[in-house]
Amino acid sequence: MIEADAFSRLGFGVTGPHAGLGASRKATSRLIHQAVDLGVTLFDTGPAYGNGEAEQRLGTALKQLPRNKAFVATKAGIHSGGRRDFSAGAVEMSLRDSLKRLQRDHVDLLLLHGPAPDEMTDKLIRRLQAFTERGMIRHIGVCGRGDELDRAIELGVFDALMAPVNDSLSEDERQRLTRARANGLSVIGIETMAGTARPAGAPRSRSDLWYLARQIRRRLRGDATASAGMPAAAGLAWSLSQPFADSVICLTTRSAHLTANAELVGALEAGATTS
Repeated sequence: MIEADAFSRLGFGVTGPHAGLGASRKATSRLIHQAVDLGVTLFDTGPAYGNGEAEQRLGTALKQLPRNKAFVATKAGIHSGGRRDFSAGAVEMSLRDSLKRLQRDHVDLLLLHGPAPDEMTDKLIRRLQAFTERGMIRHIGVCGRGDELDRAIELGVFDALMAPVNDSLSEDERQRLTRARANGLSVIGIETMAGTARPAGAPRSRSDLWYLARQIRRRLRGDATASAGMPAAAGLAWSLSQPFADSVICLTTRSAHLTANAELVGALEAGATTS
């Protein structure tokens, strides 16, 4: 498990609209700096997001800040154009390219991005451990949704899991996250607002258009979570109040939303302290 105070309860996702036309580079940089000002230290990104654009934006923004202000998580295994390659050599090349884009000499957490259980080979794990010994990464983990997470827990060599944490989790998924934490793995929650309501109305910005396009794609795929459920703030509050995750990642393009999310975390933490 990663040290309890290594990163903030709320993380910021540099992906989605921050990996392309959904937000300008200046807007992404402003939000990253605002997140730091609000006490956010965990930043999640990956080389597959915008073919490296998201990592490039995060690296540029963080270069202007002290190194101790950020815990950076990135990924490997899914490459440009969605190409999968979890071979030890490909993961090493991916990591080296990520470090260049992030303008850092190490990443705090390298996550295998949705590997099949049999893709987590002994050779790959030895290479990941070698990266750790050389200081290129501090911690290793797995990002996924299914039996790859079970395999990661079983192997006992990973420090963290990144997985969906929202109120539509099945009982099996909840038990998996509980088991991961019991086995000493940190859990970082994603998709915490999946299925929550977005404000109605016509798109007013590039990011609104990005979210609308994503919703249409999900509906065309028959994704049941595409339609609105509980308010977004309630979805985030649920994810934060449950015992499944050490931190949760938020994805937003609006300053007011980021502030509201940080205030919600602060209120929940204050309540836990006084109770």
